[in-house]
Amino acid sequence: MPFVSSVEGTCSFGRANKAGTVAFNYPNFSSTTDLTQVSTAGVIDNVLYLTTAVNGDTGNVYRSTAIPYNRNFKFEWNFECVGGSTPPADGFCLQWTTTNDTNGGGGGGVGYLSTAAQAFTFLTYSNQLFRWYANNVAQFTQTGQNFQRNLYYWAIYNHSASTMNIFFSTSATQPASPNFSLSGFSFGATSYFIGFGAATGGANANHILRSMKLTFT
Repeated sequence: MPFVSSVEGTCSFGRANKAGTVAFNYPNFSSTTDLTQVSTAGVIDNVLYLTTAVNGDTGNVYRSTAIPYNRNFKFEWNFECVGGSTPPADGFCLQWTTTNDTNGGGGGGVGYLSTAAQAFTFLTYSNQLFRWYANNVAQFTQTGQNFQRNLYYWAIYNHSASTMNIFFSTSATQPASPNFSLSGFSFGATSYFIGFGAATGGANANHILRSMKLTFT
């Protein structure tokens, strides 16, 4: 695993906003300190199951503290969609919201909240697509992806350039070039809860969050 330090969820608001600061780091989920879970399947063997491989299940997890994201940052996570149907269904989302107590959409909604300021959805069923939403409006879609496996992800945000680059790989080493380069991506001064959602519908999968880390750069 690329993340070696312990959970750093207790730093002050001021420290969390300084460049070079690790705001939080979960190399696994032996601790769920400062996380809010909504209808997840919980922690099994130190990883967090947003859903298990049953139909009609939805789970969301949020960081318990809202912070502003109008600064450069790198967010890293390891996520696995496995088991259940062939192909596994339906996928997961990463989102920034003003609430941390709500489940998102079921099935192909993959736990996404329409009220999210920014969100990415990663669909694993027949459409196999990545989509970026800003204030519930689709901004970018890329089909032909394969998120039906254990992948490492990196989201790198440049605030002054309003760009977000998304990388993913089966290796814990960040690729040299991004899989998706998004322009016109920005955050205002509002504080947001960062979180993940996942859902199953008429088909299913285990949706497993294995690690996550936020660093302000």
